[in-house]
Amino acid sequence: MKYLTVLFFVALLLTACTQSLPATLPDTPATEAPAEPTLLTDKLGTAEDLVPTQLEINVARSRLGKDSFIGIVTCTMNTEYHATVANSAKARADALGLKAAIFDSEVQVEKQVAAIRNFVAKGARVIILCALDPKVVEPAVRDAEAAGVFFVLVSGAALPVRGISIGGEADSNTVLGCAAGEIAGDLIAKEKNGQAHVAILDYPELPEIVIRADSIEKCMQAKAPGATVVGRFLGGTTENGLKSMIAALEQHPDIEVVVSINDAGAYGALTALQAAGKDPARTIIVGIDAEAKARDLIKAGSYYRGTVDTSPAQTGEIVLNAAVKLLAGATVPQSIRMPVTKVTLETLE
Repeated sequence: MKYLTVLFFVALLLTACTQSLPATLPDTPATEAPAEPTLLTDKLGTAEDLVPTQLEINVARSRLGKDSFIGIVTCTMNTEYHATVANSAKARADALGLKAAIFDSEVQVEKQVAAIRNFVAKGARVIILCALDPKVVEPAVRDAEAAGVFFVLVSGAALPVRGISIGGEADSNTVLGCAAGEIAGDLIAKEKNGQAHVAILDYPELPEIVIRADSIEKCMQAKAPGATVVGRFLGGTTENGLKSMIAALEQHPDIEVVVSINDAGAYGALTALQAAGKDPARTIIVGIDAEAKARDLIKAGSYYRGTVDTSPAQTGEIVLNAAVKLLAGATVPQSIRMPVTKVTLETLE
């Protein structure tokens, strides 16, 4: 009888121990390979569609493991906008416990090609890419995709990828350029009776930026048909903007409006216009990116009259969230809308 009693209690202990161990830990991804993401092409998504769940974050960590990472290939780190996007994405990755690495392309598309191939060789599972020239980087992108790498494009409408495009709807560069052109056109119509001599700071080596400049001109002239574009000049950086505007003013001393494809180039133009003694009350500069310096210049109420906010810090978080969704095999829209906002003295007051 005592023997049976002992056996009974041993059985109870074994049952209790067995029941105290859960079959699987909560929010722990399965050991099998995650499902491929389902990319929806019939829906234009928003930032909210990319916010990952804790389970998706855990799956992304598991898929990266100890040796893989998320690569971030920038257009440049020499402008506030691009540096903010990249650094924000890296900070988001760090906060989620995901390994990420940034490569500065220094506005050289050949370096982007090399960086993509290098990241793949080192074990990148997702590459966040600001493509300088989609046609040039496409072969490297296709090879990476064949190796199983996902892509997140920043303003990448011209390069369909195995992944997600942020701000790629109907070409984000058209939207950005139009917003800047409309700011300039409204100011010309209001303050100059619809007539002005205008210089556009472009970056002709990059097809996507040429689209932006085309949109600047088209939308500006829709608002101010009497405006005359005296020429397009190399911009993109402060140094280029300065050199180009000095040369432009020698050829066209009557320039009174400058619209730039970004804020960085506009800063150089501002210095040249100041050195030429242009009247700040009669001179208009409009940029794109809404950098802190540009906002301060607008508030000062001088030459700088407008810019376009593209929310770089938010964009950085969004692209990293997109990478998590891809790694987790989630169902997400393939194209994500990034709203742009016109910034003028009136909106800052």
